[in-house]
This record gives sequence, structure tokens and C-alpha cells, in this order.
Amino acid sequence: MQYYGVRNGKINLDDMKISFKKFREFFIATYAYFEDKGDFRLAFNGYKGRPRLMKPSPEAFLFSHVGNKDVFPIEQYGDRLDKVTIFTLIEILHEFIWPGDELEDIEFQEIFSDNINSAQIEFRVEINKYLMHLDDGYELTEKGYIIDLPENGLNNLIKNDLPEHTSDTVTEQVETAIKMFFKYDSNLEEKRKAINILADILEPYRKDLKNFTTDKHDTMIFGIVNNYGIRHNDLKQKDDFEKPVWYEWMFHYYLATVHAVLSLKEEHFK
Repeated sequence: MQYYGVRNGKINLDDMKISFKKFREFFIATYAYFEDKGDFRLAFNGYKGRPRLMKPSPEAFLFSHVGNKDVFPIEQYGDRLDKVTIFTLIEILHEFIWPGDELEDIEFQEIFSDNINSAQIEFRVEINKYLMHLDDGYELTEKGYIIDLPENGLNNLIKNDLPEHTSDTVTEQVETAIKMFFKYDSNLEEKRKAINILADILEPYRKDLKNFTTDKHDTMIFGIVNNYGIRHNDLKQKDDFEKPVWYEWMFHYYLATVHAVLSLKEEHFK
């Protein structure tokens, strides 16, 4: 439900910004909410003969993932944690959260299946309410990693499923490229490599591209990555361009092209 200020256009939530200190407070409150519901019971303590998911203990498990820092219990140390540590914790908590009210009914192997985890969905919804207002905006994705919040058009594209018969290898490559490019702390080199991954996906379809589009389009697709320092590193490469701006365009272009080619390929063999 939208309340008065938002409903009447007096408050624009999209334009709100919060400090990291305020975000940290909201993170601790969100964590406490799910902890009180028992959604971390299986991760921290185990349940009726099922071993805890964070083994050998939450303290030891988190130590091996966030470094030599005191982070557990989170409610005790939370107000001392920096941004990198909290973002890491968010991804870990999302992976291991499980609905406390469903523990009686599950088989242990179901925890790691592809079944929809209602606690993960709720956790993403809650934490994303605050991530979107920090800095230029972040998002905890369905895959469980935090990325920079893309523009709306690209945001829709990265959430779209690949065509049904896409191979597991290509699916993994696309997911790796998205994570590498939009990771909240990714640098220009990681973004370049992400674009390269998408271009490499298209390489086996080069003959098909000429059938689906034109020879000129095929030349343009691979000319960009071959001549602008994405694939090769030599003195002939064009390097005097505004990389943050053009890398964003390149990634959008190549991801859209991957979707288009895979869809056309699937249609062709129906």
C-alpha cells in the first residue's frame, strides 16, 4: 500500500539517498527481523539432527569469508562493520537463509535444490529497499550477489531469462559477465573482461550472424571488441575514449546481441 506522501506525489522514494551509517542501521534491523523469525536457525544451529549449514560454527565460517574480523553475533558487532563486510554478509545471509516455519516439513537435500526459497525472496525485497538508496544505488539479485543498480532498460535485460535451450555453459558465462560488470566494486579491467566474455559467446555463432543479420553487422559486432582494446592489447588499439561511458554501452549492446542471437537460433531450429 502507498501512503499519503507517496500516493500524492509529495514524496519521491526513488530520489531518496541515505548515508552508509543509516544503511548499516537498516541492515542490522533487517537481520534482526529474520533472526527473530528463526530463518537463520538452520544456518547457525542446525535443526533436529540436521547439521548447521555454517560449519563448523558461524564464527569460524564467517571468519573464512570476511577475514580476520569479529562479525558474529551480528547484532553485537554490526555497528562497527564497513561497507565491504556488510555487503559480503548480505550475500552470505541470502545464501543460507531458510524459512524457520518450514523446517519441520523439509528433506535436507531440498535446502540446496532449485526450489523457490520464500525467505530468500523476502530477504531480497527488504534489503533492496535500502540498497537502492545508498550511493548511486545497488541491488541484491535473484542469484544472490550485489550489483550496481543498472538503468531501467539494462536492468530488465539482465533479469530476462535466456532462451529455453541455452546450454549450461553459455548461461554460466552470461551470469559471470553480469556479475563481473555490475559488481558493486568492479573496476574498468573487470568490466572490460565482462564485455569480452559476451563477445566470446557470440564467436561460435559468427556464420549464423551473417544469416540472421548482414555481413556489415557481423563486422561491426566483432570490430568493436577487436579494435577498442577489449580483446587485444597492442599499440594499434584505440584507447583514447571515455571507458566508463562506452563500456556501459558495449555491455548493453553485447548482452542484447547474445539474447537476440540465441533466440533467433532457437527459432531457426523449431
